Amino acid sequence: MIPKNKHAKPLIIIMIAAVAAMMTSFSVASMVSAQQQPGSKFGTIASLQNGKDGKPAWIVSGAWNFKNVNSTSPTFNATFNMVMLNGSAPHKHTITEFKMSGSPAKKNMASTYNGTATVSLNKGPVTGVPISIKLMGPIAMSLWIDPAKTESHFGNTPIYGVQVRVK
Repeated sequence: MIPKNKHAKPLIIIMIAAVAAMMTSFSVASMVSAQQQPGSKFGTIASLQNGKDGKPAWIVSGAWNFKNVNSTSPTFNATFNMVMLNGSAPHKHTITEFKMSGSPAKKNMASTYNGTATVSLNKGPVTGVPISIKLMGPIAMSLWIDPAKTESHFGNTPIYGVQVRVK
């Protein structure tokens, strides 16, 4: 039995989100494993994002793919759902049309790809949104979306996810 305290409800929601993210991960892996190409990465997003007050307010869960990573024009796409910690206000976002600027920055086991993309918001798609995709080693990833161009919709921290490894 879960003790009744002010932290129990968010903990349950976080646990449900984690299970949903794992299930999404297995679905994504099975759907694209046959299509995996050299120089391509894909995975899931499972993150908590802050609200406008700087405190955790949103659960983010979805999938992403990054093709032609080793080229001068890689393509990044993501589709993810957002829902408030209390289960209200569910909605979906997409990130498409990534255009890399410059070359990837490599530091230790991380590679950072900066550029712009189109981000879907409630009011419609916003083009030219600065984003930063960071692949951290063979497992982790983060996605930073410029808060100035998106009215801080995704909070003030990166969205985190994992890279799915196909054997």
